[in-house]
Amino acid sequence: MRRLEATGRAQSRYLWFLLIACLFYAALFARTVSQTITVPIVDLNLDSLSVLASGGPVIAFLVLAIMGAIRAWTHALEQIRGVDSRAGAEQLDTYPNAIDLAIYTTDKSPKTLRSILFFAYPVVLIAALIESVVLWYSVVQTPGFPHKAAVIILQALIWLPAAILVLSMVWSRVSKLKEGSRAA
Repeated sequence: MRRLEATGRAQSRYLWFLLIACLFYAALFARTVSQTITVPIVDLNLDSLSVLASGGPVIAFLVLAIMGAIRAWTHALEQIRGVDSRAGAEQLDTYPNAIDLAIYTTDKSPKTLRSILFFAYPVVLIAALIESVVLWYSVVQTPGFPHKAAVIILQALIWLPAAILVLSMVWSRVSKLKEGSRAA
């Protein structure tokens, strides 16, 4: 039970980190006129393009961490409830995150709404992966950026597994919806 709680907390924490990172990098991307960024308190000057280059891999890594937390939570739930038993999981989720609460439905909620909201996690994670690719592409297309090869390799090593995991989540959810419509 403690493992379930710990993974629920981790998932929530990484979702907030993802939101903050996506907002930060999007704001930096939008104002690329400045050549340096000054870090407050420590008065450190950083090259904005180098910071922007870290955006793609950082966001993709956070998606990987979230997917790991989701898989760990699901595994912990299976250990408590038995094989692939998500029914009745609500009372065990003692740390619901913002997405869980935003998409909360019951059996009395309209089936169409439940089906749409079932894809909230994949939509959020796909949006983050798209931002990751946009940031990566903008840096790689910048003439004279000295570390293109390193950024390309790092992006591929982190982004591809994250994308595969998110797409497998989408596929799993589509399959569950199809199974549910056949049973109805």
